[in-house]
Amino acid sequence: MRDCNRFINAVLENKLLRSCELVEFFLTKNPDDFHVIKLRYKNLPALAMKDYHSLTGNLDLTYYNDQFHSSDFNLKNIERKRNILKEINTNLKNAISCMDNLNKYMENLSKLFFDLEKEYKSKDYTFDSLDTLARLTKNISCFCMDKKNFWDFKIREFFKYINYELKEIKNLCNDSKYAKINLEKCENYIINFQNDKNNKFKTQEILDYELQKKQIEKNTAQRTSNLLRNKTFEELQRIMNVHYIRFKNYFSQTGQIISNIYTNEHNLSMQIINCFNWQNN
Repeated sequence: MRDCNRFINAVLENKLLRSCELVEFFLTKNPDDFHVIKLRYKNLPALAMKDYHSLTGNLDLTYYNDQFHSSDFNLKNIERKRNILKEINTNLKNAISCMDNLNKYMENLSKLFFDLEKEYKSKDYTFDSLDTLARLTKNISCFCMDKKNFWDFKIREFFKYINYELKEIKNLCNDSKYAKINLEKCENYIINFQNDKNNKFKTQEILDYELQKKQIEKNTAQRTSNLLRNKTFEELQRIMNVHYIRFKNYFSQTGQIISNIYTNEHNLSMQIINCFNWQNN
């Protein structure tokens, strides 16, 4: 499980692979459907574009004047989710530590009850109640480990991976934010340049050349800012859709695992507890 997580994390570190719809299909489709889908990509030529591919391979440089494309709005959105996930991770770590301690103490108690049984056991007396108590604490200890492993490797790692994906979108938001700052610098420079009193000592040709040069820089900054702004919005929407599907699919499977753990613990514990009633009779 951990090796698989490391491989998927490595794939998603790459911006090109992360935005590829084939990767999305791999994560969301069942194996039979994915093998059929994969055949469509067998002879697909490689894209020649350099950075920030969309799912269609096109770059959207349009400026959309709404809050959903705002880097600040998206950063706040992501940080709210990441703060909750961080709290989930912290509380799971503490709960897992408690389970680990409970497992250790119950294991020790089991050995101590067995030892005490031996101390009191004689040819005339047997202490089945101590044996039963030892088996009960041993049973609790074993299922503590099962529950600890479930919450650690099935739940905690799952949400850590979700948080990792959101961190990548946060980095893209920051890139968009810095691109906007760079655009504002270019705009301010042009305004300051046009109001610079020292320009009266320059020829019109030089003024036109310098202004044209700064205008080109501004246009490039504008395209970069729009590109990253739209890419951030697209990536956030894509990740949210993937998370919706992943939550549903993952917990439909893990729900049965946790049900089996607690059901088996209950059934075995009740069998041992019933021994107390049998001994009293």
